[in-house]
Amino acid sequence: MLEMRPITADEFGEWCRVESRAYGNRLNIDPEVLRPRFDLARSIAVFDKEDIVGGAHSHRVEMSVPGRSVSMAGVANIAVQPTHRRQGIMTRMLRHQINDIHQRGEPLAALFASESIIYRRFGYGIGSLHEQWMIDRPYNTYARPFESNGRVLFVDPADILTKFPDVFRRSTSGRPGLFQKPLRQWERESQASEHQQGGRGGLFYAAYENAGSIDGYAIYRIAGETLTVNELMATNQEANTALWRFCFDTDLVSRTEALKRPVDDPLPWLLADPRRLERTVRDGMWLRVIDVAASLELRSYMHSGHLVFEVRDEICPWNEGRFELDGSTEGGSCHTSNASPDLVLGVSDLASAYLGGVSFSTLSQAGLVEERTPGALLRADRMFSVQYQPWTPNGF
Repeated sequence: MLEMRPITADEFGEWCRVESRAYGNRLNIDPEVLRPRFDLARSIAVFDKEDIVGGAHSHRVEMSVPGRSVSMAGVANIAVQPTHRRQGIMTRMLRHQINDIHQRGEPLAALFASESIIYRRFGYGIGSLHEQWMIDRPYNTYARPFESNGRVLFVDPADILTKFPDVFRRSTSGRPGLFQKPLRQWERESQASEHQQGGRGGLFYAAYENAGSIDGYAIYRIAGETLTVNELMATNQEANTALWRFCFDTDLVSRTEALKRPVDDPLPWLLADPRRLERTVRDGMWLRVIDVAASLELRSYMHSGHLVFEVRDEICPWNEGRFELDGSTEGGSCHTSNASPDLVLGVSDLASAYLGGVSFSTLSQAGLVEERTPGALLRADRMFSVQYQPWTPNGF
């Protein structure tokens, strides 16, 4: 008989090793480094006698939604050891976790999926998308001439903690799906052991400065003749354009790649030959609506409107039913209702539309949303639309 319970402090190290083995890795850090942000009460472990064979964890995080930032559950460390797969362990853990998150009063949960086929059956939907890019040097010319008023300078890794967090915050303002990097994450990046290693391939930090203000930065590495942009943030158009030009024009580089760019990034529109930019779209953050009514009240809406949703949720009985939403630019009011539904959909599809990453009309064309009231799809599209597409460039 498999037992499921939270772990004790003495079991933390083994719990970490089990998770690492589940993903085919060997734990290469001291588990104590991870303990400060670990809440034992929110841990889940499945035991086969005295052996841990599966685990999961969640912690409270802040994520941007249209109009504000909200507290929610960040789900991580979901793993089942290879010796115990296909025994229903993950299903048992995730159902338990969703109920626990609900009892804690957290209306949303998010995770990053190792496999995109897994989490829809637990009510998660794709909450944000990102693109990966590749372009060869001969084709990275801009469509229009560009001259910068500022300068690009290198920043020592030890100094990114004081120079970059504010740029990250300002450059992502107003975009849903963001988890602001906590200071401990910036500290960990600034103190990474690779900064002490010689040779090619290490991280470089470049900032764009104008009139004494740092308005953007790029974090990149070079391997062979490829420069890979891990992160590029800019608070204005000039900083963005200048930093990409710097990455494109670096000597001894014949190709530029970029990771996790927003789907509405302006760079493709800067290029003279945008077809040469190879773009691959991937799922980013997966979102779970734990409490439909509370979640719909958290965000603001681009246009005022009234909708009645009929939601289907096989895991959360409190989400099964009809919900009447009145939304405006100031926020939303939502309650259960007996009114006839305008739209009928599953909870995972509501999660995908929640941040504005996909329209209800698109989901309807995929057979995932049923329109019961003529015109309701367009009304929902207008209400849930956003200025900037959801983007999740970093974890939590």
